[in-house]
Amino acid sequence: MPRGPAQSMPHRIPALLGPNSLGESVVRWSLSHGVRIVIIVAITYLLSRAARRLVTRLEQRLRTEDAEAGRSPQRSKTFAEVSRSVVTMVGYVIASLLVLGELGLDLTPLIASASVVGVALGFGAQSLVRDFLTGFFVLLEDQYAIGDVVEIGQVTGAVERFTLRMTSLRSEDGTLHNIANGTIQRVSNSSAGWARALVDIGVALEADLQQVREAFTTAGEALLADEEVGAMVLEPPRILGPLAMSESQVIIRVAIKTQPGRRATVARAYRHEVKGVLEQLQIPISSPSSMMIVESDGKVLSMTAPTGNGSGSGQRTGSGGSAGPAAGSESDADRGPFPGD
Repeated sequence: MPRGPAQSMPHRIPALLGPNSLGESVVRWSLSHGVRIVIIVAITYLLSRAARRLVTRLEQRLRTEDAEAGRSPQRSKTFAEVSRSVVTMVGYVIASLLVLGELGLDLTPLIASASVVGVALGFGAQSLVRDFLTGFFVLLEDQYAIGDVVEIGQVTGAVERFTLRMTSLRSEDGTLHNIANGTIQRVSNSSAGWARALVDIGVALEADLQQVREAFTTAGEALLADEEVGAMVLEPPRILGPLAMSESQVIIRVAIKTQPGRRATVARAYRHEVKGVLEQLQIPISSPSSMMIVESDGKVLSMTAPTGNGSGSGQRTGSGGSAGPAAGSESDADRGPFPGD
């Protein structure tokens, strides 16, 4: 007669635990593959923690360098986050493949499929991959950071936002330019280390250049004495001398080494100081050439040559163009109604 479940269970136990039984197979598998899986997971965990600690130390070092350079901690933070993500992803992907191999899964079709998908994605998203790779190396090499004033291609502005895929520049007129990192081939950073303000100032042809040099030196001393702007200047202004000459002016160039991103502010302050000194010493700024203005009524206002202070005197003479220089003379026709035209 058939036995009940309670009566047949004692007879099944030897079959589960005896030689060549299911229990013995489980024990054997656990002692071989199971132990390997545990070792793989443990090694992956330890290596992942070690790599994350290494990234943390590197982040602290980069943060210290950024603090000394007065930069935002965005570079170190972004680099650390990207590195941790890459390390974690690579470590656990390799560990998963090894565990699947210990479970008896044939990895050849899986790896082949992943390769095909990877190639397809590589061809379809080449620009995206290039953007991420370029952004990563920009971050790693510290080519620029948030707040820097850079020139990328034909766009100049302050870096307002930076990711591994794109860079956002805010130009002086307020326009926000979003540039894909993969398209960047040349970057000119005006905020790296120091900057140099090149100030070109014109004085009249008859001005004494030695007196002008002394005036520019006085203006430089006043600039350094300014509590607000003086801290932005790293070296006293250097007077490089005449840069160009025209029929009315001599252009003098002055170079001022400044803190990064401060050259425009320093240049404006220096021009302000120079103007005050030139006015105090009565050094003429320009000497317009003689010119003739013909009014609507046909009368001619003849402007004589400038006096010592650089200002011309005018005199109305004749009518209908009969007095003064000839209305159709070559010099007047070419010169135009304004000085320097």
